[in-house]
Amino acid sequence: MLQDRYGNTVSTSSNAALAHYDEALLLMRLYKGDPITALDNAITHDPGFTAAWAARAAILILQADRAYLPEAERSIAEGLARGGTEQERAQLAACRDWASGRTVKGVEAFTAIARQNPRDLISLQSSHVGNFYLGNSTGLRDEPLRALKAIHHQDEGYHAVAGMAAFGLEECGDYDRALELGEEAASLEDRDAWAVHAVAHVHEMRGDTDRGIVWLRRNRKALAPGNGFSYHNWWHLALFHLDQDDHAAALSLYDSHIRPDTKANVVLEWIDASALLWRLHLDDVDTGDRFGQLADCWVRAIDDRHYAFNDVHAIVAFLGAGQWERVDRCLASLRVAAQVDDDNGHVARTVGLPLAEAFLAYEQGRYADATRDILAVRPFVHGFGGSHAQRDILSLTALHAARKGNLRAEEVALATERHHQKPNSPWAKRLAAKADVM
Repeated sequence: MLQDRYGNTVSTSSNAALAHYDEALLLMRLYKGDPITALDNAITHDPGFTAAWAARAAILILQADRAYLPEAERSIAEGLARGGTEQERAQLAACRDWASGRTVKGVEAFTAIARQNPRDLISLQSSHVGNFYLGNSTGLRDEPLRALKAIHHQDEGYHAVAGMAAFGLEECGDYDRALELGEEAASLEDRDAWAVHAVAHVHEMRGDTDRGIVWLRRNRKALAPGNGFSYHNWWHLALFHLDQDDHAAALSLYDSHIRPDTKANVVLEWIDASALLWRLHLDDVDTGDRFGQLADCWVRAIDDRHYAFNDVHAIVAFLGAGQWERVDRCLASLRVAAQVDDDNGHVARTVGLPLAEAFLAYEQGRYADATRDILAVRPFVHGFGGSHAQRDILSLTALHAARKGNLRAEEVALATERHHQKPNSPWAKRLAAKADVM
């Protein structure tokens, strides 16, 4: 058996297979190109290469899209049939749990593998992204920080671990340390979209829009075409412009970089698109037919019942497009999901369904209901998944609902909270002024 680029023993004796596998590892940590093709090439050279099957399954599962599950399940079955090392079989078992709806168990399994093998960046990255989907801020922070104890500055992949740690530190509110590690990671590898995004999150949470714009404009390689995460960094840039009340710039970025292909079949991209358009909608900005185009894409996932975070963003698109029949259908599907005894069912019951109904109430002009429903779940909304910046759509909607519903106490509380948390944010200042709390 040979060793991969990080020093992990892998179940192949084919140097050609290993070369393709190592290529996939690089692409994975950079969110760049097509690691699945590289893994398929590795498997062509050695069909018994269990690590390649495991990595393939992990990548597909991390897309948070039910459409990829059949192929992920095939990869799991093929890998388990090949044997492989104990570490590789553990990765496949983690993928199997995750794919079957036991997300927490799958993420915990990847976390355990990474703790035992801190140079296993596939398991660490899978744990990290999984904790992101679970809204587990401490896991986002602690696991890459542990790995940094075993991975040195000059080692292969150090920048990726530092970038993951930076994001976790930001999600836990340690902005200074997050900034330090994120900037270090990006300086070591300027294509590291995750590290660049971690720094963007710091500027977003602080409301430092000018610094955020400069940072993202300066790190163009992490936003370049061919980077599978670039749309999200462009989304962050659009948020900074929206914060500055520059709606035209936000819409321009939506058209040119976030949704340049209005038929693109990427759920994670649809989430960002829904979230940006809804923020513009809260500001009563005319977004043309963009909601309708996006809603037409969401239709294929309307009955997935895979990840409640997706379902709520689908409902946001349907509401923005005024497609009430699809709103009802998606809500019905979410109610079915809420009855299922799996991890997504729990999130759908406790967070997803109340939030979906809150967005519906907002759009129907039932502002008191919208405010009440959002505030009721805010104390534990981290379990919904995503980042603080992504979940901020909830607080913004509650604040706008409180203002439109003449709920003075709630508006003042939310505007004061926001202005305190983001004293430099132009949007926070505008909302505080409207609430007369400046």
